[in-house]
Amino acid sequence: MTHPEQALPAENQWDLLVEYGHGLHNGLHGLWVESDDPEEVSRLLRVNPDSRQDCDLEAALAVYGAIPERTAAWIGPHSPGWTHVFAFGLHPYHPAILNLGKRRIFEIFSREELGELDPLNLYNDGEHLGDVTPPYDEGGEMDLPEYLPLTAGLELGHTRDLKRDLHLMAGMVGRITGCFTDREWWTAMRAFYRVPDGSWEA
Repeated sequence: MTHPEQALPAENQWDLLVEYGHGLHNGLHGLWVESDDPEEVSRLLRVNPDSRQDCDLEAALAVYGAIPERTAAWIGPHSPGWTHVFAFGLHPYHPAILNLGKRRIFEIFSREELGELDPLNLYNDGEHLGDVTPPYDEGGEMDLPEYLPLTAGLELGHTRDLKRDLHLMAGMVGRITGCFTDREWWTAMRAFYRVPDGSWEA
């Protein structure tokens, strides 16, 4: 890849979510954690290690729908140096996310049924640093302008469209992490864990 900072995904990221997400397009919480150790990430999320089930996404969602715990995670490798998490029962700024340590964590959180898509948040060392949502216009303002060189061709425009915006935000994550989602990514086996109720209560 000659200019990875200008790469575009081969397939529409929203369309892949609809085709392979088994309903996650209705409500999505994805975390990209700067770590190549999914087991460490799972420990920091305070999962029950004995609950681990290696499975695809369809099976993970079926298990989540049948367990009493409110919180769970499906965790696995994303790209060299990065781990991906689909979080269930968490929310932006949740203590579990802030507990992931001195590393970058990028977050996409959407509720398509409500027409809501949060900014592309960035956390590090227990803090929310801001967001790296692409600007409306080429070279436009960003919350964290050091990421502006990665946004060429991903500008959101001035009319909101959740499906298009999520595709572009996922493209931004792909440029940062060096990996866009594709069919192989969506159908991979990862580890599903339950998080015991009360693990994150004050």
